[in-house]
Amino acid sequence: MSRPRIVFCYRYGVLGGVSTQLLNRYPHLSDEYDVTVLYEADHGMAGNFPPGVVRMTPSADDRVQAIRELRPDIVVVIDSPRFIAAWQEAGEPGRLVLEVHTTTPNLAYLRDQGQFNGLTHIVTVSEYMERMLRDQGLGDVAPISIVPNCLDDDWRADANPPQLNEAPIAWVGKLDGHKRWRTATDIMDTVCQSVGLDVVPLIIGGYTAPAHQVQALTTKLATFPSLSRGQWWPRLEYRNMPAVYSTIGFNGGVLLSTTTNESFGMSVAEALIRGCPVIAPAVGALPEILPAEAMYAQGDWDAAAALTRQALLDSDFRTRLLSTVPQVAELTRPVNALAAYQKMINATLEKI
Repeated sequence: MSRPRIVFCYRYGVLGGVSTQLLNRYPHLSDEYDVTVLYEADHGMAGNFPPGVVRMTPSADDRVQAIRELRPDIVVVIDSPRFIAAWQEAGEPGRLVLEVHTTTPNLAYLRDQGQFNGLTHIVTVSEYMERMLRDQGLGDVAPISIVPNCLDDDWRADANPPQLNEAPIAWVGKLDGHKRWRTATDIMDTVCQSVGLDVVPLIIGGYTAPAHQVQALTTKLATFPSLSRGQWWPRLEYRNMPAVYSTIGFNGGVLLSTTTNESFGMSVAEALIRGCPVIAPAVGALPEILPAEAMYAQGDWDAAAALTRQALLDSDFRTRLLSTVPQVAELTRPVNALAAYQKMINATLEKI
């Protein structure tokens, strides 16, 4: 009997988020299934997979042709409605599973529930997201399962971080309104002016940002005296991120989040696992993985600055900020996430 064929479909391959989850899952799922990943576009992620796993499908015809040729048993579409249309045009081969990760305006596609004819299962990543999907009536469309995001063994390896001459205030994300990088740099500016430490801002992300966002960031870093020593790393290989978070935490730094919403909070979980304290808004699924002391009310930027400052200066507070690390480490263990995912896959295959 041939191995079941599973095709994951997503808009683009980029460091972090969905693409990282596909990469983390691949070694485990590929032990039992033939796995292919379809992207509409790639921004440096495809090369992290073994040769032949990722296929680019930039046009509608490409997407339809790829699905037909792959003859999937299960098609998993992740927040990418164009692939749902392609699956339908390809003749609806196999079973359709919808995976929902986003909390951005891209989530609006869920309102058109007519497109979900033939949908077998829905997967999401947190209790918060499950509640949101049920509130939108999607529990009446198909069963919903929670499969938490996972972190591979590299995130649990011993660290040997270098000693720096400053404590980084780091921010990780896309240069967009959802992650609110402008607010983050304002908070960094406030904190850098008010602490008696050698602190350096560190912005990670933005490789795919439009030119006007890049110009705005570089101008701000160049013209604000307290930010002038700041560093911007537009792209960083994912395999280097564990060492980065370990270095930030080891040197008394902190990860600052200014996000609008989070379905899971992957960068937050990654930082915690590596011993890097996090300050973040109490939004989305973040209260599921952070201690209450680490969070500020959405929009209370004065509180965000005060907590960030305290995280830099108060060692006892830093210890408390890491109190949920054991819980997060267990939640993100690949064996747990993959068991939940395989349960969904097997139930879906039984319906074929």
